Amino acid sequence: MNNLKQLVLLGILLLSIVSNTYASVVVSKGGDIPNKFKQSLTDKNKKDVSEANSQIDYASIFKLKQGTIGNHGTIRIDMQGVFTQNGQKWHNLQAQVNGISGSSTVAHVNVCENVMSSKTNEQKEVQRKVRNAMLQSLNSGKTFNVYSG
Repeated sequence: MNNLKQLVLLGILLLSIVSNTYASVVVSKGGDIPNKFKQSLTDKNKKDVSEANSQIDYASIFKLKQGTIGNHGTIRIDMQGVFTQNGQKWHNLQAQVNGISGSSTVAHVNVCENVMSSKTNEQKEVQRKVRNAMLQSLNSGKTFNVYSG
């Protein structure tokens, strides 16, 4: 009977370790997009966001240097920089209308480094969640945050 108790306790311990190791990737809606583009988006703008968004790959999400990570037609997606909030580093991704100075952001996603992984399947999940968050931001006018929950 003691062996059975020990086996059950070991199983519970292993399950708790595994569940903590594989935390899910969470996408949450935040506030209004900063520096939001003031004009109505055309169908071409929306299609261009989708095309530029499809160029985002896992490595580009976590670049340390600011720069364009997707570009199609009227829209580019930039990694605007890294900031720290509550001890966590976040990457600021913005879809913006090309050729506009000032308020040109049409979609905004912040991605926490706590979703970084060396596992290919987890990297694909992060990439998919970031791309989906970018489209949700475009459609809602809100910032979206991607992090481990």
